[in-house]
Amino acid sequence: MKKLEFIYWFSYYNVDSPSVRYRGQLPLESFRQYYGVDSYFVEPGYSPQRIFFFLKAYFSALFFRKPNSLIVVQRVQSKFIYATLLKLLIRIRNNGSVYDLDDADYLETNPETMYYFARHCETISAGSKQIQKHLSKYNKQIFHTTSPIVDLSLVKKKKNSLFTIGWLGAFGGDHRKSMIHLVFPALKDLSFDFKLTILGVLNQEDKEFIEKYFSENGNIVLELPQLIDWKNEPELQQKIAGFDVGIATLTHTEIQLSKSGIKAKQYMNNGVPVLSTNLPENNSVVIDGFNGFLCNETKEFKERLIQFYQMSAGEYSIFSQNARESIENFDHHKYFADFTQIKNGIGQVECHSN
Repeated sequence: MKKLEFIYWFSYYNVDSPSVRYRGQLPLESFRQYYGVDSYFVEPGYSPQRIFFFLKAYFSALFFRKPNSLIVVQRVQSKFIYATLLKLLIRIRNNGSVYDLDDADYLETNPETMYYFARHCETISAGSKQIQKHLSKYNKQIFHTTSPIVDLSLVKKKKNSLFTIGWLGAFGGDHRKSMIHLVFPALKDLSFDFKLTILGVLNQEDKEFIEKYFSENGNIVLELPQLIDWKNEPELQQKIAGFDVGIATLTHTEIQLSKSGIKAKQYMNNGVPVLSTNLPENNSVVIDGFNGFLCNETKEFKERLIQFYQMSAGEYSIFSQNARESIENFDHHKYFADFTQIKNGIGQVECHSN
């Protein structure tokens, strides 16, 4: 087996994108720290610095490619010069070229460029099994590489004196709908005192909606911060470690089924048990009764929240420990092993669509 020694990573956006941070920037930093694998991490842009660095990485890959390296094109989907040059690159340097996709962008924008990279890169790295299934008609060599979480060893110690239910993400679209439809009615029906923390309320209108929705519930303390520095990973994980239970809801839509289950992973990384809908990719990391519970309807969310609230410190500690230990399935070491397999063409899954 050849050792992976270098990665050329061409992202579709800058680190404001969670995908770019969690699948590109942060793992590459870990690969350098733990495995000595260096990289060029390219964020597209029009500043002289961005253009210079892109050209440096591009011509290195094209003319002076480093041994035992991968060329990763992450979610690039435009038809501009950046994408055009990368198309040329992967046609000339096809060996060890990878198209990485962790969201079903082909459902929301013109998929022509995405399908081009899917067809012409040597390998596809798919962030979910649903994406893997969809793209398998374009490339038989396709790997399921679940999105990883950075381990900062920030782990909750014990259940809070005021039971805290947490959710994080962009509170909009299907995420908003699933919370309002499945979880909010369960929360409104709880009789004990608790704190509800929602990290990621996008606007004042949603904040006011949530406050009004729970206005008659004197037993609920609302925490709805709107100014969150999503790139401050230590601060974000400290906030997550303050949850007693993390809520991860996905809906039965193609877009949501193609998600990589990042919320559930973030909670468990910090030792927080999860209540999740029983849908991929969440149910690939949440084991019912072990590190959380899978819930299909509002009644089940309510019952499990009551169960966690009533748990003894010892019972809760077991769930928390199990959640934390689950990270071996989605930490940076697992992600590195995935890309080592991609480098060596080991374990590719051939999916055939009708």
